[in-house]
Amino acid sequence: MLAKRFIQATLFLSYLSASFAIGQTIDTKVDVGGNQLNFHIVKGHGTPILFEAGGGDDSTVWNGILVPLADVTNTTLIAYDRPGFGKSGFDRNRHGIVNGVSDLEKGLKALGYDGNIILVAHSLGGLYAELYAARHPDRVKSIVLIDATESCFLTPEQLDITEKTYKNRMDDFKAHRPGVYYLLSDYRSMADVMRKVTFPRSIPVIDIVSEHPPFPSEAERTRWERCHQQFASAAKNREGILAVGTGHYIFHDNPALVINAIVKAYADTLNSEQRSSLLERSLSFNIKETNLKTRP
Repeated sequence: MLAKRFIQATLFLSYLSASFAIGQTIDTKVDVGGNQLNFHIVKGHGTPILFEAGGGDDSTVWNGILVPLADVTNTTLIAYDRPGFGKSGFDRNRHGIVNGVSDLEKGLKALGYDGNIILVAHSLGGLYAELYAARHPDRVKSIVLIDATESCFLTPEQLDITEKTYKNRMDDFKAHRPGVYYLLSDYRSMADVMRKVTFPRSIPVIDIVSEHPPFPSEAERTRWERCHQQFASAAKNREGILAVGTGHYIFHDNPALVINAIVKAYADTLNSEQRSSLLERSLSFNIKETNLKTRP
């Protein structure tokens, strides 16, 4: 009898420990070779989901969807600050997209998350996610792109427009926002790198595009839309979604849409029993979201 009670108590304590671990949030900095990257991690169990912010943003841009995603998926969520953004350091002698992805790889390895992973990327972060996927096609199980930049959009004409748009602000960026300054300075070389990258056709993609992309001219908006259509139609395992009524920050304008897309991508990594449990949590989330939308 005593032995039985001991076993029951041990199992109960183990359950409490596991429950506490799920959803536990930590912020940590990792040395990636003379520089430190800041990671924001919501602990869980299952295939981790990594979030790539857009060009001028840091990891806090994802705060609005991390908690509900953690509640629905119960998996580990990882957001981080690229060099020069948020709480991460910056090495002025080592920048560019290749170095950025290399630093990410080192950081994930140090944290023990260099195995299977799902990627979620917004805007310019899409290029970083696609380069990471091209370097690790067997590890990346799925990608959710949110109004993400595609390499086909970076035509010489578009590069000229971008440089002209930010030309008068570069001195201010260099003095106060070095991450943005070097990102824009490296824009052409980044385009050259990404034009040579072949995105693995084996990786499933959900490509969500805003109805109102962040460009002033009709020519730019048309180029953006056609580029996404071209990308989504290039493989049968890619799904293109037009986010009706949204601007560039789709996950702010319609968070439920983005959360459900990520949940769908994550569900494909689970067995039937796990998927059933995930579906129940997802339905509960959507009932609450639908009810909130009916408020006057």
